[in-house]
Amino acid sequence: MSWVTLIRVLYVHLNNLSQKSPLNIFPGNWDVETMQLLKAYELWFPQNWSPVELPWEELDSKNFDKDAALAQAYWMSKLALFEKSGIGAFGLAALQAGRYNMEDPTKKFLAAVTYDECRHDEVCRRACSKLCPNFPYRYKPDNELEEKALRNIMALYDNGKRYWSAFEEAWQKYPLELIFSSFFFAEIGAQLIFSKVGEGSKLEVYRKSFTNITRDESRHLTGTMAMLGKLASKMNDKQKLMITRQMKHGFIYLSPLLFKPVGDFWELPQDFQQVDSKLEELAADSGLGVPSVEDRAEAWVAAIEKHRSKLEEMGISIPKIEEIGLDGVDISVKKGDSIIAAPL
Repeated sequence: MSWVTLIRVLYVHLNNLSQKSPLNIFPGNWDVETMQLLKAYELWFPQNWSPVELPWEELDSKNFDKDAALAQAYWMSKLALFEKSGIGAFGLAALQAGRYNMEDPTKKFLAAVTYDECRHDEVCRRACSKLCPNFPYRYKPDNELEEKALRNIMALYDNGKRYWSAFEEAWQKYPLELIFSSFFFAEIGAQLIFSKVGEGSKLEVYRKSFTNITRDESRHLTGTMAMLGKLASKMNDKQKLMITRQMKHGFIYLSPLLFKPVGDFWELPQDFQQVDSKLEELAADSGLGVPSVEDRAEAWVAAIEKHRSKLEEMGISIPKIEEIGLDGVDISVKKGDSIIAAPL
């Protein structure tokens, strides 16, 4: 091929590339197709609240013995893993909704959820800062319990890196609708767990925090179910079965918080659960309403069953989750599989 011919070929190729419009948030749209989603977004404004105004003086470390303060900071740090991943996950989803020119309420609802995740993470940060300064990121443990608490949290965070890598790669591997439609499952569990924590807490700062967070999660569930209904109407049976699989992924990913870690994904120290149970018990005794593993399992089943008929009307099956006694379709997940479910 001569240089002249090569230059002509390159010119044609570059010209063709320039004529293809890349994904872009502009010019955008103000289309409203899903009224339930719009209403869920609009609820954000009257339900707005500030974590700054909560009675944080209650969590002065002087009010607790050292183990009790550590235990509360431990659980809030565990919660923060899922809230922090929610900031990135919903933020990325909001960006993708804009790039793919989805209806206006989808973009704004996802942006509002991203803000809520920031707010929930801020509750975790402030609690840890008051109870156990620098926990977990720059904390220097003084005894074995502190060492194991810090080790547990950092092990969870290290696993979180694997989760995030898989979540980012999913946008190139799977249809946009499939990823978006998985967001609802986490909200089913979140709405319930936070309600339980708020009701069981003896301290006003936790009661107020988790009452507000529960309200946020209820709004998230309404909106994500509306998104799912719209997306499911365009899905074939194979795609709907993938949603069932995503629900199983969601259970596995959220299991350290909403149940106990499931080994299909989580690679944790051998005595993780023993240390975790001890710290959760200490946290509950000192005023943070952490429900027992058994209560969490029963509550999660009840929450899913509440929405079973609605999901089945969409043609989406519930997965079988033996660990908590949930009946459904048997979905196999092999150890080491990438988990791409949405976070809280």
